[in-house]
Amino acid sequence: MKNRSLSVLLAGLLISGMLSAQQYKSFPINSGKDNNGIVYSLPQTDLVIKFKAEKITRTKGIYSESAYLLGIDNAALKNNVSYRITGAEIQEKVSPNPDKRYILETDGKTEVERTATGMLKSIKVKGSTTVKNGDIPQDKRNAVGNQHKEMQNHRNNNTVASLEVRPTYEQRLMQQGLLTKYPQMSAEKVVVEIKKLREKQIELLSGSLEGTFMNTTVDYMYKQLDEIIASYVALFTGTETVTEEEYVFEITPEKPIILEEDLLIPVCKFSPSAGFMDLNEKGEGTKINARIHSYISTEADNKNKTEKYMSDKQKSKLEKEGAGIYYIIPQTVKVTLQGTDMVNTSKMVNLMQYGNVSFTTSHNMNIIFDDKTGELLLMQ
Repeated sequence: MKNRSLSVLLAGLLISGMLSAQQYKSFPINSGKDNNGIVYSLPQTDLVIKFKAEKITRTKGIYSESAYLLGIDNAALKNNVSYRITGAEIQEKVSPNPDKRYILETDGKTEVERTATGMLKSIKVKGSTTVKNGDIPQDKRNAVGNQHKEMQNHRNNNTVASLEVRPTYEQRLMQQGLLTKYPQMSAEKVVVEIKKLREKQIELLSGSLEGTFMNTTVDYMYKQLDEIIASYVALFTGTETVTEEEYVFEITPEKPIILEEDLLIPVCKFSPSAGFMDLNEKGEGTKINARIHSYISTEADNKNKTEKYMSDKQKSKLEKEGAGIYYIIPQTVKVTLQGTDMVNTSKMVNLMQYGNVSFTTSHNMNIIFDDKTGELLLMQ
């Protein structure tokens, strides 16, 4: 107990010393200082999850019921659509955290540059020479992370243009005028036509047709007959078209109280008959979740917090008198998509909201932040 009291006392003295040396002073957005400075936000990390799927459309042939005449037992007896997941990708997106906004007071000797979304980009003393973002050596970058938004699931309605993986011979030949459907032609008659075409192929290969043909000509004629046969067979089997589609969902993980417990965030639903769906969309489907695993324990995380030994009174004083520039040191976590065997994707991600908020304690400094992630890169 004595050790903790001493720590609190030392923290109080340290805070007083830091506040007196500050050139920059930041206050919480609700502190009443809103009209006297520059408003900035700390970043959060959104997870953008992209899925790719094949949409398989089977169309019934006009002679599907008679497919047995050709020895076919898997012909489509009705039109149907099915989906198959072909890939998944986890990406990071930075955006301002609406719950971490501050008002910055500076003197006329400093220049503050912000991003279009209101996060800090750079702060420098006027007239000083400072390196640009891209010129900062990797070994001098202060590790910090990514960023943003409230928990929500959102599907992007844009889909990738579809491509036919298995060409529909029947449709193509009809467009070329090479195949016509005759309503009066029975299934049995079509089978006879297929048999004749196959016999022509045999004659081509055996050389029993009158005339002399080059090998390339024979090959071309054979393939033409083969396509016509396939078109007739499609009248029995039906046709199958495969298109590629892409779905995009966004989630924003919130830091759990107990880091030892993995955070499980629902992303969307998937059904082989309906494809991907929002969580609130009607229809049954398998729920796909994002499991977030932290490699830092709650105890270790608490030790790293700047405010660990601050009393409520000291915290209040800090906010009232102004801290330096607030920034976040991110935490690296593992994100894994779970829910179906067709999705097996993991990625190591820097989450800003899992990290700890700190603040600068020196004066007369140039500060640079990463344009894309919002992390603190350099103080000089």
